Amino acid sequence: MPLFEFTCGKCGKNFEELLALADLESAEVACPHCASTEVIRALSSFATGGGGATGGGGCGSGCGGGRGFS
Repeated sequence: MPLFEFTCGKCGKNFEELLALADLESAEVACPHCASTEVIRALSSFATGGGGATGGGGCGSGCGGGRGFS
């Protein structure tokens, strides 16, 4: 199951929830700090930004030794 990030509309705290994609729209997510259901799904940090010639990727600099895919 994917990990989704949320921000509470009442107390402003950020939190994460594991939810199945099928349950994402129908699930009632509540803030663990104040129990409010007024939550906003936030953009996950792994989904932002972009890789470049020297950045990005999930395996650091060890993938392919800088030669690309073989």
